[in-house]
Amino acid sequence: MFKRTLIATSITLLSLASAQAAEGGQPMTQAQIDSIVAAYPMPSGKMLADNCSACHGTLGAEFNEAMPPLAGMKAENFIKLMKDYRANAFPTIVMHDVAYVFTDAEISAMADYFAQQEPVEWTRSDFQGGNHHE
Repeated sequence: MFKRTLIATSITLLSLASAQAAEGGQPMTQAQIDSIVAAYPMPSGKMLADNCSACHGTLGAEFNEAMPPLAGMKAENFIKLMKDYRANAFPTIVMHDVAYVFTDAEISAMADYFAQQEPVEWTRSDFQGGNHHE
């Protein structure tokens, strides 16, 4: 039930961001993002990281063929990846839209949370410990 609610919430947030971006044909400006962020208090790293559970599993520890686990990922690797996704530094299907709405502080809070979780071994041969895009 929680996972369904989380997925629905994530889809709603992505839809709102996309709708706002499509409204004027332009992505939200930093001032618009800052205004939204200022209107709401920052949730905890765990609450923010729960947004990742739909794809990366509870506590970021899901094994599947497409998504690497986030549990135990070094904070600096998580931060770099999220900022690269947010900047649209390389092609992705979903991650730019996911990362686009998070501030630096929120990304750091999620990174700290995932770094504290029990690492999960990733057996996929092309995974390089969170540096898979380099």
